[in-house]
Amino acid sequence: MLLGLQLIHRGLGIVSTLILARLLTPDHFGVVALVTIALQFFELLVETGNQQYIVQKSVLEDEDLNTAWTLDILSKTTIALIVIITSPFVADWFQEPDLTMALAVASLALPIRALKTPGMFRLARQINYKPLFKLSLWQKGVSFATVVTIAAIEPSYWAIIIGNLVAAIIFTVGSYRVERYRPRWSLSRLREQWQFSQWLLLRGIVGFTRSQVDNLLVSKAFGTSQLGGYNLVREISLLPALSAIIPMSEPLLAAIANAKSDPLQLAFRIRLSLALMISALAPITVFIMSYPDLIVRVLLGPDWSKFAPLLEPFGLFFFTFCLFALISDAIIAQGRVKLLFWFDVASTLAITVILWQWATHSLEAMAWWRGWLAVATTAALLLILQAQVHFGLARLAMLCMPGLIGSAAGALVTMAISISETHFLIRFFILGTSHVVVSAAVTISCAWLILGKTEEWGLIRSVLFDVKNQNRFTP
Repeated sequence: MLLGLQLIHRGLGIVSTLILARLLTPDHFGVVALVTIALQFFELLVETGNQQYIVQKSVLEDEDLNTAWTLDILSKTTIALIVIITSPFVADWFQEPDLTMALAVASLALPIRALKTPGMFRLARQINYKPLFKLSLWQKGVSFATVVTIAAIEPSYWAIIIGNLVAAIIFTVGSYRVERYRPRWSLSRLREQWQFSQWLLLRGIVGFTRSQVDNLLVSKAFGTSQLGGYNLVREISLLPALSAIIPMSEPLLAAIANAKSDPLQLAFRIRLSLALMISALAPITVFIMSYPDLIVRVLLGPDWSKFAPLLEPFGLFFFTFCLFALISDAIIAQGRVKLLFWFDVASTLAITVILWQWATHSLEAMAWWRGWLAVATTAALLLILQAQVHFGLARLAMLCMPGLIGSAAGALVTMAISISETHFLIRFFILGTSHVVVSAAVTISCAWLILGKTEEWGLIRSVLFDVKNQNRFTP
């Protein structure tokens, strides 16, 4: 049930984006991107790590919840006031006058979200996600209807901003219906919470800067309209990751965390998790980079075709997106948070300098540089993980061979299919289906031949056998 709710929730977000791409212009998406970047940055400055703080406590008291709630309200309200006051200066810096009112109105979502009951953190601590998913489904559904209705009547960036405000109100009001805890004003645990959250705050700011530096440079070098197209195509490249790969990878992260006390078992699980992740990412990456024009036309419509070339380099960005998160979590499982923080600092500085020096002459150059820099930083982090765990790079490469061979076979078969005169929707369906089927078939066949006697393939076969038996005997 929870999986179904999660898929519906993510599906509504994807459908909303695809509909808005046909109703709004790149200028509209550019303003929204700037508003989002500015608000996320300001919000990170007061990120208190409430949920992480509550979840990790061995003994949870009401004062912990009350302090988290009070601190969130104070910090988010202060930030909203700062955003409202400074919005004219931000708009002037980006040379976008519409940002003044857009930022001021959008910032109201910060204190509204902060008002939610801290009992929601207690649900996460109890691993009780059912009420949260149901509430978020209502939130996404009402927000989706609001955004699409406003955009259809009067297409503008206000549709997305108002939709976000509605989503904040729905979630905050609904939180008091799904969780009975009623907070009261208190700062008695302020010192303890700050000591916990300071490293999360620093890493969050650095991580945000690394993820958004190319968008900031695009906005300054090319303007709001170009930013709208650049950012939307980048989001499209991540749709498979956000809708499928990340939810499916959660068991891998749990498996790594549970084995941290046994070095041999930890190395085995990290190696297997990385191999499975790369094998899942490779065929999707190949398809994205092979048919960027077709994908953009199907998902966004012909009006966005001029931005289609950006999707090819963003295939590299997609490939590293989930992989980087998996490697980071494996390093955190070793308790090396400070090491990861300093790596984030160094890689962010390097990415910023390189993009500023060599990637601001065209959007395609920016996308290609960003894609290859993502590959380089992920490879560097993988080497750091290897130095810590010694999971075996050579063995990992062997485990990835079937997936890489299958991806190449899928690409060769689709290239041989001659349907250039067919309607683009039919072409997308035929090529996509052929690529997936061929890639999966060749990957499984090669895995059986190359990895048949390995411990990793034996574990995969036993898991699949258990799943098959469970389905057979389930009434």
